[in-house]
Amino acid sequence: MEQGAAHADLARMRLAGDVEGLCRVMRSGDFHTALRAVELLGDIGGPLATDALLDCLERPDSYRQYLYMEALSSLGRLRERRAVPSLLRLLHDGRLEHYSQQEKMFRALGAIGGPEVVRELIDRLAEPRLSWLVVDALAELRPPEAVPALLEALWPLPPGVEVHAVRALGAMRDPRTGAALLFLAAAEGSSPELRRAVVEALTKLPEESWPPPAGRTPEIMLRRALRDPDAATARPTAELLSRTKTGRDELLGELMDAVPGHPPAHRSPTCAAVTVCAFIQDRPELFGEAHDYRDVPTLIKLLDEAVVPTLRRAAASALGAVGGAEAADALLAVLGDVRIGEAVARAVARLPEPPVRELLTLLSGNGSVTQRRCSALALGLLGCLDAAPPLLAALDEESAPGLRTAAVDALAALRHRPAAERLAALAGDEEQPGSLRARALHALGLVGARESLPVVLAAVRDPSSAVRLQAAQALGAFPGTEAAEALGAVVAGDTDRDVARAAVRALGRIGAPAAPVLTSLAQRPRQDVVNELITALAGCPGPEAVAGLCQLAGASLPEDDHVAVAEALGRRRAPESAGALAALLDDDRRYDCRAAAVLALAELGTEEADEYVLAYDWTTGPGSDAQRAALTVIADRRKIERAQGPGRLQSPPCP
Repeated sequence: MEQGAAHADLARMRLAGDVEGLCRVMRSGDFHTALRAVELLGDIGGPLATDALLDCLERPDSYRQYLYMEALSSLGRLRERRAVPSLLRLLHDGRLEHYSQQEKMFRALGAIGGPEVVRELIDRLAEPRLSWLVVDALAELRPPEAVPALLEALWPLPPGVEVHAVRALGAMRDPRTGAALLFLAAAEGSSPELRRAVVEALTKLPEESWPPPAGRTPEIMLRRALRDPDAATARPTAELLSRTKTGRDELLGELMDAVPGHPPAHRSPTCAAVTVCAFIQDRPELFGEAHDYRDVPTLIKLLDEAVVPTLRRAAASALGAVGGAEAADALLAVLGDVRIGEAVARAVARLPEPPVRELLTLLSGNGSVTQRRCSALALGLLGCLDAAPPLLAALDEESAPGLRTAAVDALAALRHRPAAERLAALAGDEEQPGSLRARALHALGLVGARESLPVVLAAVRDPSSAVRLQAAQALGAFPGTEAAEALGAVVAGDTDRDVARAAVRALGRIGAPAAPVLTSLAQRPRQDVVNELITALAGCPGPEAVAGLCQLAGASLPEDDHVAVAEALGRRRAPESAGALAALLDDDRRYDCRAAAVLALAELGTEEADEYVLAYDWTTGPGSDAQRAALTVIADRRKIERAQGPGRLQSPPCP
């Protein structure tokens, strides 16, 4: 049997559930064909397939060399307990010649489990050179009886393996592991990767068992982890500490040790204080006057000019979340600070009871330029329509440039339709600074007033690339052929890549009215906007968008783009895309491109697409995983169709 015909026959056997045929191939085919037969038997499962795989495992010399290793993997996927004696015998007989075979063995043992497997793995924890494969297998099984042995093996482990051991302990979620994990978190010699794994394991312990008995104060033992510059370690540590009053005192202590005037030798690292502030912002219900009278005053001290701006901004954000009159007054007092003013404005907007009246007073002229600018930002974020009149007044040329910009942004945030005329005049005035005009165009896009469309259309031809970019983005808010055609012209003719990309994204937001333009762009795709073009077509409803994706499938593009096209067509499940997807199965394509195409074909649900999947030559190379997954999709679909009987209507393609 030639290999080209063999793979098609194997695929048809898989769909027919022909276990006997696959068994014959497993016994008599060449190695690659027999290997695929073993994989397919594992996909089918059931008593007959399992018996055949067990025979290959138990009598390895009766089959092609090393075929039993694939049978081992298939039995592991099937979680076949009858395979355990043979697996352990292979393990003890020394037939595993290299690392990849050992990996397959321990993966299978970890998938199957059982008392014998657990005992074997626990015994191996005492080996002088413990492999992380053993530890990971235990992590899959999570047997409580392995905890003492794993804890005992933890200390002499080399770097790398100890991380696997800690992750295994975390997977077991056993309170007995808490003390050892805390010790590792506090140890000066723990690597950053190990400390991160320890903290993750601690977060998996039952909350009712927190804090673990450790002989020392658990919250203090977490101090080093809280001060870790890696947020992936420090942030979950803050969550652990917040569970107890002692832990929350530890968090507050980090802030108090960061205030100005604290002795440098005992000062908390800035990263730790920022972590605590960020946690307070996320969980304000745990802090504030109702919990500890020191919380708000300490945060206020961190607004001092002597504190680094990063921490000042973090403290402002925390105060905005906690709220209260004292916090509001403190934030208003620093609203005019040019280094942190914008962060303070956002914090003021998050206050449970924002000081709207005071903000309006500042905006109306009773504050400095920075105070007025930041008040405009806060009022825009609050959606305060009462701010519209003073914001419109701030657009006058007599106003400071920063204030005019903030007023435009605030009106944009308000989506204030009566402001469209003033914003359009500003956007169309070529005497104004380009940055201000660009912001006005951005605002027009958010407001979406139809009468401002001519100004936006004209702006896509402006000499300033910043103005053109914002105009292109704004056109996405005006669904219709006029805006779509203008955007198509931008993509075709604008030499600025960022402007062209913005135009394609805007076409995607327009949706169905933009389909003809997007399809036209796909005929001769511009290389630097292909990613955006694929995304836009993938989200655009209708058959024209599918046709555009099919055109991209046949275009000369990087393979990553062809993968994205195949995945998009698979989600659309449009029968007419079968031919385009089949063309992506050519041997000169990269594996991940062919894998995406064969999976997409399986999703189409048509006989034509299924035949392409069956004809795909997958018997060699890494393509078997995708082919097998595609065959499983088809087999499952056909099983449902048979169960529902004749006359079943096929599911319509996605729009």
